[in-house]
Amino acid sequence: MRKIIVSAFMTLDGVIEKPGELGWAFKFDRGPEGNAVKMDEISEAGALLLGRTTYEGFAQAWPQQTGEFADKMNGMPKYVVSGTLKDPRWENTTVIALDDVAELKRQPGDDILVNGSAKLVQALAERGLVDEYRLMVYPILLGGGQRLFGDDAEEAALELVTAEPVGSDGVMMLTYRPRHRTVTSADGTSIAYDRVGAGPAVVLVQGAFSTRHDPIMAGIAGTLASRFTVYNYDRRGRGDSGDVAPYSVQREIEDLTALIEAAGGEAMVFGGSSGGALALEAAAAGAPITKLAVFEPPYATGPGRTLPSARELAALAEEGRRGDAVELFLTEGAEMPPEAVAGMQAQPFWPQIEAVAHTLAYEAAVVGDGPVPDRLSEVSVPTVVLAGSASSDRMRDAAEAVTGRLPDARLTPLEGQAHGQADPVAIGQAVEEFFTS
Repeated sequence: MRKIIVSAFMTLDGVIEKPGELGWAFKFDRGPEGNAVKMDEISEAGALLLGRTTYEGFAQAWPQQTGEFADKMNGMPKYVVSGTLKDPRWENTTVIALDDVAELKRQPGDDILVNGSAKLVQALAERGLVDEYRLMVYPILLGGGQRLFGDDAEEAALELVTAEPVGSDGVMMLTYRPRHRTVTSADGTSIAYDRVGAGPAVVLVQGAFSTRHDPIMAGIAGTLASRFTVYNYDRRGRGDSGDVAPYSVQREIEDLTALIEAAGGEAMVFGGSSGGALALEAAAAGAPITKLAVFEPPYATGPGRTLPSARELAALAEEGRRGDAVELFLTEGAEMPPEAVAGMQAQPFWPQIEAVAHTLAYEAAVVGDGPVPDRLSEVSVPTVVLAGSASSDRMRDAAEAVTGRLPDARLTPLEGQAHGQADPVAIGQAVEEFFTS
């Protein structure tokens, strides 16, 4: 997914533009290194994204300029977020709506650069669409004017990535990226989440080994962001979220409920694999879920089929046998061939898998010993159960069993998809279709 990078000249009092104060930034020496920063920035960008006011200023000035920088500015694709601009005359310019920006990020290509455009930046930040801020801060106070962030901006923490002086006049180049947000669960555990998009609230619940940065969950979030405000969180015990012993499924239900509360008090929910089982448990317990979508909750419905227990997985992790816990979960729980697991153990990512081995007991507690729990008949909200046509018989049978247990559910096959190898766009589109129906 492409990143949106906001680049701005800023005063020490946060102003990026003040009427009557034209050219204030050019009164300072930013040196060859500062010039190189701006040249590299525009050279690496795949497109410009602008508000109408900034666009009109650029469109008047840049076509008259020559040189490498001007050639790139004039030739690159430009997108203007405006509801009033009808006939853009600067070459390669397309007028779009704010709701189109999330889709623009999903398109292939290099990153998208935003210059100036304070009101647009504020709207993008509100929707969680800004990936990076590059601020060239000048040692001057203007005392008023247009600020990059408005007085009513929502509180959000940023992570400082780089801080470099440029030139000889005290100009600083600062690069920031948004930090995750947090919500506090009922037991005091801090749960980390990202929020992206705009529209009705959707909360995503991941399965085993995953965090909110998992490519599948992040891809689903990106697919849904053009229509929904998506809350993608780290389940307790992994990523940036905390944990409190002893574990219980009820605590995870409370985590999800806290996310829904942060989202406005009710939300639609998507859960993948064991995250789907957790979402079902939350719905059965009465969490304020309005619609529910799950992808292959990994129950085992075959006769005599049982799954590794939470107790034995927890015992292995507590004994320091984290690799053994992962191996047991993958071979007996996920039905992965031992030789495939052996191949994984030789890969560089294996230590990251072992790092979350203690949470495998959580997955086992959520899913249970195999059969679809009778209590899921208490799920009263409309539900779609997604199942990949290329998944194992066990996963497809479980999806059918869940559908049959719920009073208001339908089964939707996803052609060519498989458990653990699903296309996030395909899942996201199926979820979007159900949530908008």
